[in-house]
Amino acid sequence: MSLIERYRDLIIIYEKDIAYVISCDSLGAIGNKDNDILKINEEMVGRTTIKVALSEALCVGAKPIVISDTLSVEMNPTGKKIIKGIKSELEENKLSDLFLTGSTEENFPTSMTGVGITVISRAKISDLKIKKVKKDMYISLLGYPLVGNEVLNSKDVLQLKDYLDISNSNEIIEAVPVGSKGIKYELSILEKLSGLRVNKSFPEHIDVLKSGGPSTCCLIVHEKKIPYIVNLINKPFSPIGRFI
Repeated sequence: MSLIERYRDLIIIYEKDIAYVISCDSLGAIGNKDNDILKINEEMVGRTTIKVALSEALCVGAKPIVISDTLSVEMNPTGKKIIKGIKSELEENKLSDLFLTGSTEENFPTSMTGVGITVISRAKISDLKIKKVKKDMYISLLGYPLVGNEVLNSKDVLQLKDYLDISNSNEIIEAVPVGSKGIKYELSILEKLSGLRVNKSFPEHIDVLKSGGPSTCCLIVHEKKIPYIVNLINKPFSPIGRFI
């Protein structure tokens, strides 16, 4: 008999010693259609959206197995370009063996880009990076919260490769990609789930209420004050505090 649990933005299904993790993301008004607000090429739309959904699963230690893309655009030419971006992102990160399925809008013309992504991942329950925060562990931020055009012009954005490194790191106890609700919100959820409080001191240059856009930064929980993964990922590292 399986058990279903909501953990943050994830749905986790427990089946014997295996956990299936369901994550998702959506994107709207970003692309090359007439009514899109932020103009970027369709391949970048695919790359960005798939990274967000994958990062959520990777941060809890799960390995993606199935991806579904629901595109509110026509297949030709917009859908094909978005799918090309998705496949390129997967191939470049050695994830091309995943099963990919999806749908497009062929009944009506669309004037604004819309994308939905769902990822199904799998892990041994013992390998899940959830509910493992303990007193005196450190919490820090990798990257900066960036959104809109900032994402296109910054070298500080966490990439899918970085999230794969976070997922594979034994130093990282838990990790949380920062979404549209910002750092302060994500941190409050971690405090609630752990039953602990963070003795925090936010760096002045970081806006804790700002949207993290497409997972441009990530909260990490670790036992060493400065974990080695900071050197491996080579993105801005900002200590925040400790759990008390």
